[in-house]
Amino acid sequence: MKLHFIAVFLLGSLCARGQVYQEDFASVSFASMELPAKETSQSSAIYPVKDLKWKMNKNKYWTGGLMVLAGAAKGFNEGLQYQYNGFAKIFPNANKQWFYPGHSFRNKYKEGDPLKGPKFLFSTSLLVMATDQYHLNNFIQRASITGALVIKIGEGKRPFRQYLFDVLYYTACYQAGFHSVYGPIRMKNKRK
Repeated sequence: MKLHFIAVFLLGSLCARGQVYQEDFASVSFASMELPAKETSQSSAIYPVKDLKWKMNKNKYWTGGLMVLAGAAKGFNEGLQYQYNGFAKIFPNANKQWFYPGHSFRNKYKEGDPLKGPKFLFSTSLLVMATDQYHLNNFIQRASITGALVIKIGEGKRPFRQYLFDVLYYTACYQAGFHSVYGPIRMKNKRK
């Protein structure tokens, strides 16, 4: 049922049109608006001279760090899901009921039985991250990416090539985080 609602909502938002009535704009006169003075220098109002080069700044450190964290969370999940023996070799005393996805998914339900319903309010939806490591990692990954996006949105317009550099930088950050966690787990899994 949830999937049907989501599909209908997304389809509706793609097809919807906003209604604008002409009376709302009747009192606005575009002729009376002042236009900005024409700039005589080489700089433009959209791209100030100081922003023409891609540079590391405080925002890039924060957002890059968040992307490293997101990649590490994803790498941890991949290690748990597909290389659990390697994880168990690194952490031999880890609680399988919390870390091993084959067992931990039952933590959401009363007495570990899906037929008995949720263990606590929202344990199968909103608060699922409190039930096992796999879902906690998913939450960390999504929250980190969302945080990075929110910080980036506030930067304003820049030249197109800076966006390309951003794509390379954030991809490198994400992959560094992913491989810093997944790599050691995978290597331990290969060794006998």
